Amino acid sequence: MSKVINSLRIVKKATVDGEVALISSGPLKLGGLHRSRIGCLTFEYLKPPNARLREATLEIAITTATEPSHVRWRLWFNSFPLTREFKPQTTIELKEEYFNKVLFDVTPILHARETEEVKLAIKYDGPGEAEVNHANLVLVFEAKEAKSSYTYFSGALIIPPNQTSRFNIPLKIIDEHSGELKAIALAKSKYSSASISVNGVKVFSLSTLSDLEEIQIENIMVKPDNEVEVKHEIFKENTIKKPLNISTFILASTKILRPHIKIKSIRIVSEGKEPRLLVKIANTGKSCPDKLWLLLIDTGIIVSRLKLPCLKPGEERDIELPFKTQLKVRQHLLSLRTVWTKLSRVYSEEVRLVNISTS
Repeated sequence: MSKVINSLRIVKKATVDGEVALISSGPLKLGGLHRSRIGCLTFEYLKPPNARLREATLEIAITTATEPSHVRWRLWFNSFPLTREFKPQTTIELKEEYFNKVLFDVTPILHARETEEVKLAIKYDGPGEAEVNHANLVLVFEAKEAKSSYTYFSGALIIPPNQTSRFNIPLKIIDEHSGELKAIALAKSKYSSASISVNGVKVFSLSTLSDLEEIQIENIMVKPDNEVEVKHEIFKENTIKKPLNISTFILASTKILRPHIKIKSIRIVSEGKEPRLLVKIANTGKSCPDKLWLLLIDTGIIVSRLKLPCLKPGEERDIELPFKTQLKVRQHLLSLRTVWTKLSRVYSEEVRLVNISTS
């Protein structure tokens, strides 16, 4: 293959009082010799507590050895029977295989059966084997403290090694400094590297891509007409030259009132049998976090976890955390981390426990 194939098509271009999120799962191989024809993919669906699900699109990318008319399958989404027919919206014939994309509106199913773990079960009845390259949930949430415009592409942008593809994305601007890029890249060579530029500025670069690469980039400069450039290189000579496939691409402009939880001070209090950590935290952001935790970490292992109530913007709070005596000798290896969420986003800040005052 020597030419770029661009079959990315706009699925949705919209503005919402809220945000758009991308969750992916996969890959999964079905059929063939000594392999089951039934499999399951799982999504971690954590619905924000202060948001309402407006739309949910299930997107499945599957590579088959035969053309779509010969493929049979059955799908269940959250135990709900979805389809028996294989009717992809996009099919691209590649060397000895077919790359297919299938999209479903699963909003009513998620409204009816809202769980933290969402499962997609697949039974493949076609000839030979098939690979579910990935499955996505593209989720649109309504929320008071955010506004987003987005353009959502699905299909395939297939780029041979050492070639570049350029395409344009229209976008309504909410805030020109708050652009976000969400994409799925499929690489069949472990020596593939890729870079993505938006309006001439490189926003993503990775020298070794995995089979399934979920890309999430924030704080991109965007404008009403955006030029996107994707470059694919294979950095090892004398290896099989396989293309890169950009299967999903979302560009958004999102303004969100973000909380920011800062650790202002830490003291060790040794009164009594067991010492304690006294931690002062403050919300220096513009909104209240949906969820908030304080973690004590010893060389990467969480030794203490405390879930905290909401902290309003400008509010400070003193937190007391148990601090076992045996940890004092490892104090230089310890750190405190605040973790908080806002809508679908997770933030954190970490402070090492060095030069901590004791009383």
